[in-house]
Amino acid sequence: MLGWVVACVAVGALLVMAAWRRTPKTTEGSRYFSAPLPFAARDMAISPDGRTVAVDAYGESAGKDAIWIYEVGTQSARSLAGTEGASYPFWSPDGRTLAFFADQKLKKIDVAGGAVQIICDAPSGRGGTWNKGGVIVFSPLATLGNGLYRVSALGGVPTEITKPDANRGEQSHRWPVFLPDGRHFLYLAANFTGRKRDVDALFVGSLDSNEKRFVTEATSNVSYASPGYILFCREKTLFAQRFNVSRLSVEGEAAMVLAEIEQLPQVGRAVFTAGLNNLLMAQTGSGVALSQPAWFNRKGEQTGVVGKPDLFRNICLAPNGRSMSVDVTDPERMASDVWTYDLHEERATRLTFDPAQSNNPVWSPDETRLAFASNRQYAGNPAGAFDLYIKNSDGTQEEKCILHDEVNKLVNDWSKDGRFLLYKRGSDLWYLTAADLKPTLLMKGSSAVKDGHFSPDGKLVAYTSNETGKWEVYVTTFPEARGKWQVSLGGGEEPRWRRDGKELFYLAWDGKLMAAPLMIGAKFDIGKSVPLFQTTTRQPISFNDQASYDVSADGQRFLILTQVRNPQTRPMTVVLNWDAELQGR
Repeated sequence: MLGWVVACVAVGALLVMAAWRRTPKTTEGSRYFSAPLPFAARDMAISPDGRTVAVDAYGESAGKDAIWIYEVGTQSARSLAGTEGASYPFWSPDGRTLAFFADQKLKKIDVAGGAVQIICDAPSGRGGTWNKGGVIVFSPLATLGNGLYRVSALGGVPTEITKPDANRGEQSHRWPVFLPDGRHFLYLAANFTGRKRDVDALFVGSLDSNEKRFVTEATSNVSYASPGYILFCREKTLFAQRFNVSRLSVEGEAAMVLAEIEQLPQVGRAVFTAGLNNLLMAQTGSGVALSQPAWFNRKGEQTGVVGKPDLFRNICLAPNGRSMSVDVTDPERMASDVWTYDLHEERATRLTFDPAQSNNPVWSPDETRLAFASNRQYAGNPAGAFDLYIKNSDGTQEEKCILHDEVNKLVNDWSKDGRFLLYKRGSDLWYLTAADLKPTLLMKGSSAVKDGHFSPDGKLVAYTSNETGKWEVYVTTFPEARGKWQVSLGGGEEPRWRRDGKELFYLAWDGKLMAAPLMIGAKFDIGKSVPLFQTTTRQPISFNDQASYDVSADGQRFLILTQVRNPQTRPMTVVLNWDAELQGR
C-alpha cells in the first residue's frame, strides 16, 4: 500500500509544484488540484514553511488512525511510526517536530524519526498551537467548562489560561492558533447542547492577560494565513476574512472560499488547513466517518451487514440477540440520537428527538428499557452536563432522567440481574442501584478509566485504564474493587464477556480482536490471549465514542461498526493562490 501512496503522491505533487511555480500569485486566479492520496483525511496541518502537510488518516494495516507526512513537491509520503491512534496534529515553529494527542496524552515526535515523547496529560485533546518561545496552548479536556491551557513544549504541569463564559452558554474552548506575535491566539468557544449554536464564535486570547476579544461567529476551528487573513467555517462552508493583527479584529466582509467542507460535528472540527505560500488544503465532500454494522465469525469472515452506512456510534446487542441499539449522528443538526434495529425484520426505530446529544445506549436485561446519556439543557442543568436517562425500548412514555450532577457521565453496562447500572463519571467508574437510584463509586481512576462491563455472574467488572500510559484491559471484583488482574499486554480496549464467562474479548492496540480464556469460580484465572482476526472498526472522534463492537451470547459472532470507504468522498483539495479572488475586496 505504501508504494502506491508514494507513487500517487509523487505524480500529484510534481504537478502541483509545477503549477505553483508558474502561477503569479498577484495577477492570476486560484488553482485547484486534488491531492492523489488513497485515503480521506480526518484532520490536517500545514508546516510553518508551507511545504509539508501532516495528515491524520485511517491506516487499514494498523486498524487505527495515524499521521502521514505529505511533502508537496517531493516523491515521498510516509506514515510516522508511533503515531497510531493519533489525532489533531500541530507543528513546532521550526517545522521539525509534530505534537499530537494519543492515549489521553499530549505527545511529540521528531518528523525525521525518533521516539515519541510525552509532554503532559490531555484526556481528550482538542487542538493545540506552539510558539517560538516554546509555549504550547492546547485544549486538554472535552468536558464541561474546560478552557485552554498552556504548557512548556519540554513538558510540565499545564496551567489554565481561559475559562468558558457560562453566561454566554459556552461549554468549551478549543482549536487554538497562535497569531504572528506569539502572544495572542485565536480559538473557538463552543456549545454542544444543540440549543445554542449561535454561541459558537471565534475569540482572541492572550498569554499575558485575561484579555478576550470577540472576532466573528463560526462553527469550527480557524486558520491564520499571511499576509493577514483568517479562514473558518460556518456549517459546511469555508470563509476567509481579512484580519488586522494590530487591532486584533476582522475587516471587511467574509468571502466564501470552498463549499462542502468535511465536518466532525461531534467535536466542532472542520477538515482544512492554510499556511504560507497561499496554500490551502481541505477535505471536501462528506462521509469520512461512515461505518456500517457488519457480522463476522471467529475467522474474521464477514457474514452479513445491518442497514446502510451512516454515522454510527456505540453499538449494543440486546440480550436476546434479536435487536441492537446504536446512536447515529445527524450532520445537518450536528446532534446524535438513539436508535434501535430489529435484526430479523430489518426495521429501524428512532427513540430520541431532543436537539441535544443522546448516546451510548445499553439494554436492560429484559430488553424493555434502554439507558443512555444526554446533555440536554434545562433549569437544573444549565451547563448541559451529560446526564443518565431511561426510556422504554418500544418508544412508549417519555424518557426519564435518573441521575444528574455537574460532571459528564456515560452508561457502560446493565448487570444481568437488573440491579445495577455501571457508568463512567469523569475519569472514574461508578454504579447506580436500579431500585433506589443511589450512586456509588466503584473505582477512582489514577489516570482514566472507561469501558466498564459486568461479568455474567455480576461478581467481576472488566474495564480499560491508561494508568501505565497505554490503554490496557483489567478485571476487578464487584461491588467492591478489591482484586485486580491485567488481561491485555501491549495495549487493549473495549472488553466484552462471553455469556458463559469462559472468554473475555477485547481490541488490541492494532485493531485485532483478541480472545482471553477465563476460569471463573473459587479461583479467577486468565489464560493467554489469542488473536482472532484484524478488524477495521470505525475510529473514535469524541469522548462519547466508547463501543465499536459487541459479541453474541455464544461468542461465535461479532457485530462490528466497520469503517466504510465512501465512494462519494472526494480527494483532498489543494488550492494554490487561494486568496486571488479576494484581492481588492
